[in-house]
Amino acid sequence: MEASNLQIYWHESQPIYSLCFQPDPSNKPKLITGGGDNKVRVWHLNFEETHKTKIETIDFLSSLNQHEQAINAVRFNHKGDTLASAGDDGQLLLWKQSDQRQTQFGESDTAFEESWTVTKRFRSSSSRIGAFEIYDIAWSPNDDYIVTGSMDNAIRVFEISSGECIATASDHTHYVQGVVWDPLDKYIFSQSADRSVHVYEVIRNPSENEIVELKIKNKIMKSELPVCKRESKDFDLQSTKLCFLFHNETLPSFFRRPAMSPCGSILCVPAGIFRTDSSAEGATSPDVNNAVQIYTRSSMIKNINKPVMCIPFLKKPAIVVSFNPNLYKLTNDSNSYLQLPYKLVFAVATSNEVIIYDTESIEPIALIGNLHYTTLTDLCWSKDGALLMISSTDGFCSYISIAPGTLGEKLTHEETAKAIGVKRKQYNKDSSSEPAPCAEASPSPSHPKQADIVNILPVKRKLGEKEKEMEERKTHKPSPEDERVAGSENSPQQLSKEKRAEFNQPL
Repeated sequence: MEASNLQIYWHESQPIYSLCFQPDPSNKPKLITGGGDNKVRVWHLNFEETHKTKIETIDFLSSLNQHEQAINAVRFNHKGDTLASAGDDGQLLLWKQSDQRQTQFGESDTAFEESWTVTKRFRSSSSRIGAFEIYDIAWSPNDDYIVTGSMDNAIRVFEISSGECIATASDHTHYVQGVVWDPLDKYIFSQSADRSVHVYEVIRNPSENEIVELKIKNKIMKSELPVCKRESKDFDLQSTKLCFLFHNETLPSFFRRPAMSPCGSILCVPAGIFRTDSSAEGATSPDVNNAVQIYTRSSMIKNINKPVMCIPFLKKPAIVVSFNPNLYKLTNDSNSYLQLPYKLVFAVATSNEVIIYDTESIEPIALIGNLHYTTLTDLCWSKDGALLMISSTDGFCSYISIAPGTLGEKLTHEETAKAIGVKRKQYNKDSSSEPAPCAEASPSPSHPKQADIVNILPVKRKLGEKEKEMEERKTHKPSPEDERVAGSENSPQQLSKEKRAEFNQPL
């Protein structure tokens, strides 16, 4: 396993906020980057003859110049024929490669080797005037829809064929910084700077199988967690405390990019925290420790807020999680802590390190640091799982090359389809007995048994007319943050620029 920084001017020394590979059956990786220069750029990676995973040269193929502000997310659909890009201008653009070479104003005929055209434009706003900055996007498994998370605290689902926004959810109270579409097409997950992860159930029209709405299923913000001892850093499983699970809005990052495994079994959520015991001798306040919170599909179906496990004691806050797209065979003496019939591999990016894990061992496979001068922003795996690309606000990309066999033996396409099919049947059986959404769940006992999960969300009850009126006033009262954003002195664009300047500072 080797790591290297690629010293070229990717976006004229401007920050790189996102990157992705184009799924390519010819195994010639085409890399897409989105930067602070308002451009999407297309690159072709050339590998050494002797080391098939080591990059030798990079060819610049094209520059896509239809955005007006910095680009925060670039993602290919699963077929690999459509690229989606979104950014601070509030636009979501869909691109396709064109056979006919087209030139833009001010560019020569031979400027680019490839030509790309915009096929659809979407705006993250219900009005024609103005749009809210988009921080993250995700495609549906069948590529018919795409979901966005934006600065107005909302997620939106756009239908590709009609070009319409067909569903909006505004349950967050702060910017939505990460979105995930369930590979099994049942849920959408969103993570926000309001310290919560929301689980939405995708409701479809039974006759036409079209999405009609998003139904909030759970809001994960707090949970009873084991107490971590300050001196030994051991967890006392006999004692629990109600704690926040994620960092607040002061986290110095635009993004909180969670990820779900290709089989839909587990969800890894960055920006997690846990606290050490504040009652230790000499302690004046509890210490906040960085973590990645991990949830299984079964726990999310049952509206359990407590993570099944976490990756603790990270030196810096986790910002991005990305799963290797392949499934791997278990070793003979394996004792997988998630009890899966295969092995998953995923990478975690903190602000200055990348750590690679699998589901067989609690020890990391690799820890890579000192690749960049400023904060990391995104991760992406190649289709064969042999290459992991990293982007940063210092304007450079780096990569980790993984030799064949390092991560284990990959499942074949048939074995992968069979394993995921078995899991899908199991999850469908579990979901047939799903509980009611969390807002209508029964209250938890005031003194739960050890290791019980406490539902800390409020319980809905019937309100009288007077109570309804008071509740509506509370609901529509703007928060101080909303007032600050909506104020004439600090527009969303101004706030974003201030935050972006702070975010781009050297580590």
